[in-house]
Amino acid sequence: MLSQSGTINTPLLEARLDQPVEGGSAPSSLSARQIFKIIRRHELLLGAIVFIIVAVVLAVQLTATPIYEATATVQVELNDDSGSPDMAARNQQRVSNEANIYRSRSLAERVVQDLKLAQDPRFASAPLPSNAILDTQRLTRLAGRLMSMTSVSNLRDSDFVDITVRSSSPELASEIANQYPVSLAAYRSEMRDDRQGKIVAQLDGERDRLAIEAHKAEQAVADFRRKNQMLTGAGGAEDYQQINRIAVEAASAAAMRAAQNARAAVVTSAVSNISTAGATSPLLDQQKRQMDDLMRTRSEMSQMLGSEHPRMRGLEAQIAETSANMQREQARVVTAAMQQAQAEAARQAGMARSEAAASSSRAGQLEGTLRSITGKAFANTAASVELNALERNAEVARSAFAAMSTRAQEVKASLAASGIHSRLMSPAAVPQSPISPRPKSATFAAFVGSLIIGLVIVFGIELTDNRLWSAEQIYNQFGLRTFAMLPELTGDALTSAKANPVIQDPQSLFAEVARGLGSEVADLATPGRAQTVLITSPITGDGKSTVTLSLLAAAVAMGRRAIVIDLDLRRGGDSTMGPAEDGDTRPDLIDYLTGAADARHVLPAPPAMTLGNGEVRDLVTYEPVVISAREPARNPVALMRIGRVNHLLDELRDQYDLMIINAPPTLATRDSRMLMDAADHTLLVVRWGRTTIEQVRASLQVLQRPVDGVVINRVDYAEHARRGYGDAVQFYMDSAEYFEGDLPRPRRWYQRLGGFPWRRSADGVA
Repeated sequence: MLSQSGTINTPLLEARLDQPVEGGSAPSSLSARQIFKIIRRHELLLGAIVFIIVAVVLAVQLTATPIYEATATVQVELNDDSGSPDMAARNQQRVSNEANIYRSRSLAERVVQDLKLAQDPRFASAPLPSNAILDTQRLTRLAGRLMSMTSVSNLRDSDFVDITVRSSSPELASEIANQYPVSLAAYRSEMRDDRQGKIVAQLDGERDRLAIEAHKAEQAVADFRRKNQMLTGAGGAEDYQQINRIAVEAASAAAMRAAQNARAAVVTSAVSNISTAGATSPLLDQQKRQMDDLMRTRSEMSQMLGSEHPRMRGLEAQIAETSANMQREQARVVTAAMQQAQAEAARQAGMARSEAAASSSRAGQLEGTLRSITGKAFANTAASVELNALERNAEVARSAFAAMSTRAQEVKASLAASGIHSRLMSPAAVPQSPISPRPKSATFAAFVGSLIIGLVIVFGIELTDNRLWSAEQIYNQFGLRTFAMLPELTGDALTSAKANPVIQDPQSLFAEVARGLGSEVADLATPGRAQTVLITSPITGDGKSTVTLSLLAAAVAMGRRAIVIDLDLRRGGDSTMGPAEDGDTRPDLIDYLTGAADARHVLPAPPAMTLGNGEVRDLVTYEPVVISAREPARNPVALMRIGRVNHLLDELRDQYDLMIINAPPTLATRDSRMLMDAADHTLLVVRWGRTTIEQVRASLQVLQRPVDGVVINRVDYAEHARRGYGDAVQFYMDSAEYFEGDLPRPRRWYQRLGGFPWRRSADGVA
């Protein structure tokens, strides 16, 4: 028996579709093994995504035109020496602005024009003739194409800008990359020249106007001074300084006259007081030296010779003669010195008198000049008021002219040096190898990218898949046990309990699972009392009729007297159970519900056995019995009276151990909710891989009563095992020797490409 109880490691993604109901187990964490199982479930989809994307990318790479890339590096020259603390930030902003200019459409249009790309077949798909005029619309379109081929990048805290151009022609890519800074320089030069010309013209005009005004103001000052005979500084402090200077000079001349007169008198009177004591001459000096030598010689000889010695007498005679000569020479020198002193005194006295006369004349002239200048100074003072006004006007005009000249020079210098200039530091070389296509790297990237996309899609499917696949998923969501997971049936077994594999092939896998369902249901029964079980499903096509017949066959095979009451009256003869036998004229279930027949007329007649004494006795048999309607009921609501159904069940309790009610789908009608009052237990049939969580939740809300368990129908055992839910079904092939007949075999990947089993039609199964 295949029991569905126990712990099953269902992936967390399935359990998380909704929170578990009260009584359900909390989902476990997602492990690497569970992730692998999720991938295994969708391996075909994942493989198809990877294969298609890789194949498309590889085909595109193999057929793509080679693309070459050329990069030119430009350095931005920053003319900013202001020393501001935020200079680095402003310079970086300038570099960013320069990069934006390289990205601009106007510069792209200039490059198109400079390189004549409209006529270049390497660039334009339909090149223009060399003499054709490039219109604005075409220029804009070509500039857009050039911008799509060009990328400009600049690193932070760097003054370098990289211009990268991609083209199918390596030469063209290099030419365009190197042309960008050239075209920008030419464009900027034209703009700057035009702007500078306008500014310089304005400044020069203003400066000329101020120069004329300054000239007029200065000319007015000069005219006023000439008219009033006012020298520079007249009427101001300069006049007073000049008057004071002349007055001082006049006073000095008068004082000089008096001093020279006094000097002449003093020199005349001082002649008599001149001393000649120090007068001398060369001869007198020689005689004095000779006298000194004689006196020294006499002193030396007197120590050895007497006074009467001839030599001493001769020496005395020389001394006497020399002394006489000295006196005569002394007298002559004194007389000459007196005469010279008198002559010098006379000369100095004459000079003093002459200078005194000159000083007197100079003093008179200065006094006259002083009187004249003083009068003129008073006149200048009277005219200085008007002169000051004229000078102020002239000074204002001169200041304005000087300021404008300085401003003009500064502006011209700033225009010549300001702004951002970029120069080509590393020209773009002609690339030798293309950057694309690169089949290997692109294929690898496509493989990785498609694998990521595929995994996202796979896990997205798992996250959004609300279908029921396993017993643990049902338990986690609703807290319900799964009594059985029945494989899919085909053929007569769908409509006849007698053709069910439980009876026809008791050693098959289906028979073993169905008997497990019968055992689970039997465990719910109360000993010594007939058991009533209601079987329903959320919607049609879930296979509740097949489950009902399978449970009937399993109960009979286990030795229980069982009967099916098909109360799905809206289908009638279209039901998979159908009439008991073709040509059967016995009253059907509708006849009983309307009161037209009793229960004994609805049931098939039991086989009889004639005893030896001729007595006929009914035999107790274990055959599957089904009572149903031959035709769909016109008014099933009126017929579905719970009292009449309970009366039928009461009449059948003595004859059967298990009464199975086949109820309509829960979400189609409310009959199942009413019939639950007549049943001891309720089983809900769900279809594997098709019934959704919302359908089961809605069914439980409609029933409003506890459901004893769930039966998962039409399970593809091979696919279920491949998906790896970790339950008993996953390992069914390990016990294949216990079963007879063909077992569901795992399909090859190409067999699963045709469609998944859970997407096949319902084949009319209710």
